[in-house]
Amino acid sequence: MVFVREDNAERVTTTELPMPRGGKPVHDSWPVFKSRNGKVRSGIWQSTTGAWVTEIVGYTEFCHIIEGAVRVTDQDGRINDIKAGDTFVMPDGFIGHWEVDHFVKKYFVIADT
Repeated sequence: MVFVREDNAERVTTTELPMPRGGKPVHDSWPVFKSRNGKVRSGIWQSTTGAWVTEIVGYTEFCHIIEGAVRVTDQDGRINDIKAGDTFVMPDGFIGHWEVDHFVKKYFVIADT
């Protein structure tokens, strides 16, 4: 068993995003778990203020927001206001525009498809 918490992993910080759309968000993650075959990963991720596009290709991601909020507009133009306590899945092929007004933090599980 592995507990998903920050003190179980080294922090990884990213400031260079592949598709930035506003601000200068800083993304921190704590990759806590990786399966033996590398196809399942889990950890904690957070972002400061900013906007970017996410394309989910080759995997599905389960997310649970634990702090803050984010607005995600999907490829159909639907705006999803997601806040602490909300849980969602981004399936393989999902494209979304993320906007963080202040801060957001989530637990994640990624499974290769």
